[in-house]
Amino acid sequence: MEPEAQNNQDKISTWIVDDNKSFCLVLAANLNKSKTVDCQRFYHSCKSLLSDLEIDGSPPSVILLDIKMPAMNGLDAIIPIKKLSPGSNIIMLTSYDLDENIRSAMKRGASGYLLKSASPDEIVRAIESVQQGGMPLDPAITKKMMAAYVGWEGPENVYDLSAREKDVLKLVTQGMNNVEIAQKLFISRFTVETHLRNIFHKLDIHSRQKLAVKAIKDRIV
Repeated sequence: MEPEAQNNQDKISTWIVDDNKSFCLVLAANLNKSKTVDCQRFYHSCKSLLSDLEIDGSPPSVILLDIKMPAMNGLDAIIPIKKLSPGSNIIMLTSYDLDENIRSAMKRGASGYLLKSASPDEIVRAIESVQQGGMPLDPAITKKMMAAYVGWEGPENVYDLSAREKDVLKLVTQGMNNVEIAQKLFISRFTVETHLRNIFHKLDIHSRQKLAVKAIKDRIV
């Protein structure tokens, strides 16, 4: 037991702040499988996190913070968190890739920005990176920023798909079923089915196979 405790002390202490309890449980379990990250706490509101930071003498090295939260959203919580724990690096982990959210998060003190479509390994690498002074960004966001920099925005989003709908559609083109998509994105199967219904409606297609063909042909994802 003693050597294991020592190993945990050497790992990067990480807390999760997300109101989706299932997501927290699954993500924490996956992070704890890594050799470098120790995730023992998660919070379902920013206020409960701030309350603990006020009294806790051992704040985490990294906080994974969602944006859409009850009472106080993640963006509004960044500055209070940094005041209470200036040494904690904040990585936004969210479904929203809006430019204004990214700019606001970084301006307020976040050290990284990932989308929830990131795999556990990608999240672990981001935690390791931020601990070493890096500023990890989701590949999709990096691509988006580079496209804007060179003046190319890519295929027009004529179907008005949300970021999460695009995530689901991309995995459909990879041949994943609803259960596999739910596990990959840390969401429920019911949520996947809801996104698919919206995608079918927006693209006016009712066959999964035709949907995948159109997505690839029209470069939707």
